[in-house]
Amino acid sequence: MKKCDVIVPIYNALDALKECLESVVKNTDLSVCGLILINDCSTDKNIDKYLKDFEKKNKDKNVTVLENEVNLGFVGTVNRGMEYSKNDVLLLNSDTVVGKDWLKKIQECAYSMEKVATVTPLSNNATLVSVPDGLQRNELPVNISVDEYNEIVEKCSYHDYPEVPTAHGFCMYIKRGVLDLVGYFDEKTFERGYGEENDFSFRCLDYGYRNIVCDDVIVFHKESQSFSSEREKVIQDHLKKLENRYPEYKLYLDDWCKRFPIEYIGKNIDYSMHLGVKKNVLVLIHDWKTNTGGTTLHVKDLIKGLNDIYNFHVLFPDDGGYRIHSYFGDRENEIYFPVAIERMNMFPRYHQEYKKMLEDIVLSLGIDIIHIHHMIGHYFDVIDVAKEYQVYSVITLHDFYSLCPTVNLLYCGENFCMNLENKDCKKCLSLTKKINHDIISDWRNDWNVFLKKFDKIIVPSMDTKRRILEIYPDISIEDIEHGIELEKNEYSPLANDIFNVAFVGVMSHHKGGSILVSLLKKHINKKIKFHVFGKSEFKYLTKNRSNYVFHGRYNRDDLSKLLSENHIHLICFFQIWPETYSYTLNEAVASGIPVLSFDIGAGAERVKKYHLGWTIPIDTNLSDIEKKIMDIYSDKDGYNDVIESFQNYKIKTVQEMISEYSCIYQHSSFSKFDQDKLKLIVKQEKMVDLVGSNEELNAILNSTKWRLVNKVKFSPKFVKMVRGVISKRRR
Repeated sequence: MKKCDVIVPIYNALDALKECLESVVKNTDLSVCGLILINDCSTDKNIDKYLKDFEKKNKDKNVTVLENEVNLGFVGTVNRGMEYSKNDVLLLNSDTVVGKDWLKKIQECAYSMEKVATVTPLSNNATLVSVPDGLQRNELPVNISVDEYNEIVEKCSYHDYPEVPTAHGFCMYIKRGVLDLVGYFDEKTFERGYGEENDFSFRCLDYGYRNIVCDDVIVFHKESQSFSSEREKVIQDHLKKLENRYPEYKLYLDDWCKRFPIEYIGKNIDYSMHLGVKKNVLVLIHDWKTNTGGTTLHVKDLIKGLNDIYNFHVLFPDDGGYRIHSYFGDRENEIYFPVAIERMNMFPRYHQEYKKMLEDIVLSLGIDIIHIHHMIGHYFDVIDVAKEYQVYSVITLHDFYSLCPTVNLLYCGENFCMNLENKDCKKCLSLTKKINHDIISDWRNDWNVFLKKFDKIIVPSMDTKRRILEIYPDISIEDIEHGIELEKNEYSPLANDIFNVAFVGVMSHHKGGSILVSLLKKHINKKIKFHVFGKSEFKYLTKNRSNYVFHGRYNRDDLSKLLSENHIHLICFFQIWPETYSYTLNEAVASGIPVLSFDIGAGAERVKKYHLGWTIPIDTNLSDIEKKIMDIYSDKDGYNDVIESFQNYKIKTVQEMISEYSCIYQHSSFSKFDQDKLKLIVKQEKMVDLVGSNEELNAILNSTKWRLVNKVKFSPKFVKMVRGVISKRRR
């Protein structure tokens, strides 16, 4: 291997310098390589003393200390060092920390292929080569030393040594032959610094050389990213010089940053750092990006409450394939699987390609628990994979999809069907799901076999448990009510001449919207005034009337205040199917306002159990509904009894729910993740995703901080392209 001199330009920052040199001495063979320390007229006199002591202490090593007679700045100082050395050089900032065998591996990278000019290692803070999040600063992971981080990076490295448009001067290896050919840094143009390594790298490109990344070494970099106005002015001036001198390379750099082809390296490091530390839970759900329903809220509560103990990986169908969102504590990452699932029928149960994808996920992420929250978009193969790889399996039935593809059991979209006589399932399925046969018996046979294989089946209420056991009496179900973070409001509705009745949530047919429309059209009692807080699928409900106010959408945290300000006395829930939980009911109860509900589902179950209001049969006609509301208004003693019950009712908290799920999850065993399979999956994803972009990247690339740290300016054409937030996948 060629001899190399490590050149460290020094200007003040004694504490950082000490840490840097200690790491270099510890991790570098200075009997073979040299260390050239250049003091650029530091104003801190302790620097001079420290360097003399350091040179004396390491007199048996190849250590040279040089003193500049005048302050030359970074460019002049490293040029002096490169001229002093007759070997390959490595320029190293004094605010860095290096790890084991760092220089040896960088040199191996430099001589691994022809026409290499520069090598830059990975870093936590070096823009183009930053990991795990590229193009920005990353803090050193908590409880991980630089040496440990180096071990992780080396272990999961691809050894790809990918090309980059420009080296980064914080730690930059340059071959002597290249220096002799293209010259040193342009001190005349770039004076005291900023842009000089970009200029050098672009010159090397002109000679047909390459700038590459050593992707099995990480060097910790402490550099601050704050800039004074004077410093910013200098940088902007140097950016213009670069753009004028190398317009084509600037376009290349812009395009490279847009594609960011080495993103997979940082992502693999991120996953590798976290997978072996905690148990891993794979969550299956039908929608994660846009859905804000009760199932999604529940899963988010689970992740938030348990992410200090478990890593969560949410798998959902997206963009013609499947996507995983991974949650490592407060960090998020994602993997896209371009698995083409060709559906041969309306409701397929099994799929070989899906099964293979799940096997890869289970092995590459070291999955310990599979927790299914919905099967729409997924296949029964999941339970066979869980059994094959001894993964603990849990399924939560949030609705009645396991009983019928209609999900909510509304016959022809109109009436709850379980106790309905003379129903025609073929007619209903044809109308609602475009299925021309009565498949219910076969559907339930398959689901019965499927459910029996799980280690744990959960439902959110006793009412749901009872209904599902009517169909599947041989399975075992545990009911665990959802928790919710709501503070109870001590608001007590004041009696007045107007009785304000509210409907909360989405006013759809199955949520009672059509009943409210009929009440408003029929209503003649001037003592009752109706309100809707939420959105409506009925245009009729979006216009205010003398006996009705449409308040529109609301923020969950503001509901209690809105109900109080409008002096609401009663909240109605006229859902026509048995909801399995109802977050909206708990929001209403937390507001301290009594409830009137149809006697069906989990909501009515809680209303009756805790005396939170009144229930009426689901087939109650409009006149009797109005009469019931008036009876509640007239019965002051009965109304006050309900208000008193509210004082004793304790809403179940998320933390209480989390404790129950912790007991369930602890039955799982700890699995090891397959490093090689993970590397393959992450890299394959990038190969089909080179055009991908996102809002976070858009914000980074267009920030002043990015432009200053990167020391280059993006062309207007590229900025326009990035702002488009390209999300289409290259096929």
